[in-house]
Amino acid sequence: MAKVTDIDSPKVRNTRTKRLARTGSSAPKPLDEEKSNLAFELLLAGKSQREIAEAVGYQHKDDASRLLTERFKHEVGFITDMERKQMLGMALLRLNALLGAVWPAAMMGDPKSVDSARAIIAEAAKISGLQQIDPVVNKNLVLVMGEKEQDYIEALKAAGTSD
Repeated sequence: MAKVTDIDSPKVRNTRTKRLARTGSSAPKPLDEEKSNLAFELLLAGKSQREIAEAVGYQHKDDASRLLTERFKHEVGFITDMERKQMLGMALLRLNALLGAVWPAAMMGDPKSVDSARAIIAEAAKISGLQQIDPVVNKNLVLVMGEKEQDYIEALKAAGTSD
């Protein structure tokens, strides 16, 4: 069996550092509070990763993304269920506002607006959990039409024993 390398092992960190040096990107320090707070406020204000990176003094949008990821990893243990639901609700409200903006053009048949609307709807379904398969509903459900269920079951058993 192959040995699994921990993502925070020195080997992985060195590889990540070399890759960042090659691309000219500088990894943010582990949770710079001031920059992290500013980045989070800008994210809540709807700013792009590039705009956030520029505002906090990073050259690449990937650095801003890593800064926010570190913040989320740090704070995930402190977020209550209520706060999580509020954050999801806020994301859904934003998606609804975006959908409202593109919907009229999408209904008129504008291809870009249709694609945007579909992407927004898919993201909202993903966030709300509507895309997840419900195992109770999809567990070997058989719909029998035109016959009695017991007759169908006996026919299946008879077909299985004749093989």
